[in-house]
Amino acid sequence: MKKLLHSLVAGASLLALSAQAGPIQITVDPNTALCTNFLGFGVQWSPYPWFDITDQAWENNFKRLDYMRPALVRVMTRAYKYCDGFDAQGKPIYQWENNRMKKLYRLLAYCQQHNVVVIIGEWDDPSSTGDRVDKAADKLQPYKIDCTDRRWSRLIGDFLEHLIKDKGYTCLKYYNLINEPNGSWSACADFRKWNTAISNLHAELKQRDLIKFIQLTGPDSCQEEDSYWLDLAVRYSADHLGLYDVHEYAKVADVESGWLEVFYHTKRKFIDRYDWQGWKKPLVISEAGIERTGPGDPQGGRDSQMRVYDPIYGILMSDYAIQCSRAGVAGILAWDLDDAMHIMNEDRGWPDIHKTLFKKWGFWNSLGNEIGHPEDTKLRPWFYSWSLMSRYFPAGCQIVQSSEIGVPGLRSLAARIGLNNFTIGLVNDSDKPQSLKVIFADWKIGLSMKRYNYSSDDRLVNADGFPVPKQILSPADFASGLAVELPARSFVLLTTLPD
Repeated sequence: MKKLLHSLVAGASLLALSAQAGPIQITVDPNTALCTNFLGFGVQWSPYPWFDITDQAWENNFKRLDYMRPALVRVMTRAYKYCDGFDAQGKPIYQWENNRMKKLYRLLAYCQQHNVVVIIGEWDDPSSTGDRVDKAADKLQPYKIDCTDRRWSRLIGDFLEHLIKDKGYTCLKYYNLINEPNGSWSACADFRKWNTAISNLHAELKQRDLIKFIQLTGPDSCQEEDSYWLDLAVRYSADHLGLYDVHEYAKVADVESGWLEVFYHTKRKFIDRYDWQGWKKPLVISEAGIERTGPGDPQGGRDSQMRVYDPIYGILMSDYAIQCSRAGVAGILAWDLDDAMHIMNEDRGWPDIHKTLFKKWGFWNSLGNEIGHPEDTKLRPWFYSWSLMSRYFPAGCQIVQSSEIGVPGLRSLAARIGLNNFTIGLVNDSDKPQSLKVIFADWKIGLSMKRYNYSSDDRLVNADGFPVPKQILSPADFASGLAVELPARSFVLLTTLPD
């Protein structure tokens, strides 16, 4: 089926190319919505579980996030970070004010202040043996609490009650129970066990009256060959889930060919068809990236994407985001914000910061100075394109229809923000430059429009490294169609939104 769809797309592309004369016309129809529950673009942001970062690094991160304006973040932890086990009466022993929790509070305080929706969760059940380079700190593992054990539901219930009711973090809207439960690396690795765990937790949150504050997500599965986990969740877990989510580390060929849009369109339709309330439940890609490339300097482990240093990664991720959003995906979370957050699970170098191998996927490394590479604290190229997508396709906007003609690598994403503002992203993920004419149907708005360019040799920035418009277009420039030259491997964003 996949090969057949690729052939059909390729055939349509050839027909379109043979018929095309002059600029390629893309028409935006602001009255035809593709997605009306858009949650926005965001990032994975972990509370620095392995190393502390300086106050200055925290402030640098906040400043960069202020520019990015992520609408959505995913924050994962483990139960042993806040619980040391049980007393003689079986009552949990909580450590709400330890250093690990204080870092979580600092992160959540930012999200609360800036109206960032948070998906919070735990990587695995307390009995898991994975990701335990700090074994001495884990006092829960001896209790052998697996994912179906109701003691875990109780711990999570107390954890969420503390965060939402005691600390006032109403930004917590979704809970993610178990990272990638379909994977062989998970202590779960079984849909029936995961479904039981979800049912137990839903009952716990409902009994505490927390379900009105926070809803469960799932299945958080990865790997397209295991995409049936999403289908199973729709069929058997729908009553317990308020949001569907998966992970996607896409192959370059699947991005460049347009396969992602085809694949996620079918998944969105499956949800709408087989969950009677599916139409109002967002589908989110809660870890988004291009398949890893392997190790690299400085101190990047095998689970790394070294293209983050190359402008092409920003093109691939823009194309990825555009395709999935056109297909009805309501939120996409880039993996990840900062290299300083995650280390190799089996790392024998930790806690020696000079021997530790990091998972290099981020927009920067807050520990660049500490590892002797201060240049690694600087913004990497793909911050430019992802921050524009996050900033100018805000939560609550309507993703609207924009026409396509099947030209390989050429795609668009348009949004209506409120009544009078629009954003359109254009990506040329091919080696051939393209000439476009973008038409806004029934254009009546007298607003100017900013144009941002992103490519290997054209991305204007200010002193902080943040994007600067290449051009300010007056209403007369696009009232009857806007001419856009799109170089090979480039991204252009046009928006009427103010700064």
